[in-house]
Amino acid sequence: MRQLWCLPRSYPVLPTDLVVDIQQFSESDFAKRYFSTHKTGFMFRRRVPVSQMMTWQKTPLSSPLLALNKDLSRDAVKLFKIIQHVMGDRERARSISNARLPDARNGALSSSTNSSGAASTQVLEEQRWLLNEGIMHGELRDEIYCQVMKQLNGNPNPQNVFRGWQLLCVLLVAFPPSKNFETYLKSFIQQRTTQTEERIDVMAKYCLQRLAYISRKGPRGKPPALAEIEIASDAAFNPSTFGESLDGVYRLQARNYPHQKVPIVLPFLADGILALGGTTQEGIFRVPGDSDLVSELRLRIDRGYYSLEGVDDPHVLASLFKLWLRELCDPLIPAEMYNECIESCKSLEACVNIVRRLPTLNRRVVLFVVSFLQLFLEDKVQKATKMTSVNLALVMAPNLLRCDSDSMTVAFTNAQFEQTWTHQLLNKMNCAEIDEEYVPVHGKGAIQQSSMPPHKSRQPRPH
Repeated sequence: MRQLWCLPRSYPVLPTDLVVDIQQFSESDFAKRYFSTHKTGFMFRRRVPVSQMMTWQKTPLSSPLLALNKDLSRDAVKLFKIIQHVMGDRERARSISNARLPDARNGALSSSTNSSGAASTQVLEEQRWLLNEGIMHGELRDEIYCQVMKQLNGNPNPQNVFRGWQLLCVLLVAFPPSKNFETYLKSFIQQRTTQTEERIDVMAKYCLQRLAYISRKGPRGKPPALAEIEIASDAAFNPSTFGESLDGVYRLQARNYPHQKVPIVLPFLADGILALGGTTQEGIFRVPGDSDLVSELRLRIDRGYYSLEGVDDPHVLASLFKLWLRELCDPLIPAEMYNECIESCKSLEACVNIVRRLPTLNRRVVLFVVSFLQLFLEDKVQKATKMTSVNLALVMAPNLLRCDSDSMTVAFTNAQFEQTWTHQLLNKMNCAEIDEEYVPVHGKGAIQQSSMPPHKSRQPRPH
């Protein structure tokens, strides 16, 4: 069974001597193979120890920490100045070049600094530039993480340390470190899970979750919008509706929606798809919605505002519907039940029995999703959408089941069984007979959009 970092509530502490070795890279194979050589002195040049290289400094870098080619070395030096400025270790930097930075839709982001200490627009733009460099140049990703770790190690300013951890939270929504570097980054973060000063422990535990997720998912295609970066920096203290555990999302909405038996985001999106004519749209759930509009609606939901204002394309909502399921911290079908699904996928009775045995919240979400998709299997709807039960099973199976294997061969082979399992439920499961206390209902307007209170309030960040 796969070990997910989002599951444990306690984090093991490594022996002190191993901690020193990992944190400072002094004796590690990674340091010997990948760190560049730094020297100091005028007449008698001596090599700078890796432990010293990986300690905070106020001055700029003259060369990258890791071995990079000449062109990227110049970029790495510039990256360090940006990191210093974002963390507050450096005075206002010169304007960065946006030549390689795609346009971003920034939603309702305010350009001024508010009372909760929100970052200025310039700092957000610098972070976005930093993310873009890491997305476009895979060779720079480890260097970026390494530079942030360096500035967190021995930094004399607690507020700047806090900003550095916020930056780490932001990086972990955009791209993962290399597999070679992942172990060291994980160990560095893990050792801070007991550091209560400035609430570093909260951010470290959140970063472990994000590291596990981004390492599995891989890098984004383009940098997030400024509003998403601002939210990501505070995500450890203000959990998102996306990428969390089912229990976490459900607890998040408990005060505002105490009578809802599934996360409110599902009926909101499902009802919206129906309201915008999704049952008449060819390729619904297969054709992706505009990625910028998907991101904007996601940010709106994360701020607690469930409104379709400005959204007229059901493909946007359908994409977000799948994204919410796919980004759940824990798979909707628990890992320990995955193999059983694969092995029994050809038996309807066995498939339905698995659904009955799911944890209550998981079971109700599965029932909601399957019953909603069954609306699209009516003959007249299929003629309009060109989405048969086979097509729906193909696009939805990866959002319900999550293969644990690192083998592409196993994942590819299992995909066929995942589709068969999903197809069984779509075609034959009576969702009204599975849970005595829950019968899914669709198209009834789960949320009154005209007077929508936020499901959470953004908490001020500790300083």
